[in-house]
Amino acid sequence: MVKQSKKQKKTRVQKAPVGIPKKEHQQRITYMFKVGSLMAAKLKPQVENNLGTFDVLSRSYLRNMELLSKKAVLKLHPNVKRTICKECHRFLLPGLTCKLRLKNYSKAKKDECDILEVSCTCGSVKRYPIGRDEGYKLFSERADVLFDPGTGPSDKP
Repeated sequence: MVKQSKKQKKTRVQKAPVGIPKKEHQQRITYMFKVGSLMAAKLKPQVENNLGTFDVLSRSYLRNMELLSKKAVLKLHPNVKRTICKECHRFLLPGLTCKLRLKNYSKAKKDECDILEVSCTCGSVKRYPIGRDEGYKLFSERADVLFDPGTGPSDKP
């Protein structure tokens, strides 16, 4: 038997993952999000405070989705997080379960200081700066962050 030197051990090529880790949990989370958003879409604007059965079902599905993602230690996509209220677990639909406002708190009223406020019917408010960088992309949407299974760590120049 020939022993490998330390240099040879370090130059091993890492293999790409064979499958999706925790695939069953991912599928369940995706299903709960789809069903929760479907139930929220069936809400009627005439119902005061949206306390109907569709609202209760939607909120319970979305809450269970968040609990499952925490228990399985899975990260939700930022776009999914932005569509759910952190306080009451409602699916945020403009005009139905939330209100959208464009505010500018700067004294000079500069365009780059615009803030999008999403206020839920429960009273919680989410604020997103939208005027600063027009070409901004989320970290998860950048092309240089994505994993390409064809290239390994040793293929980089």
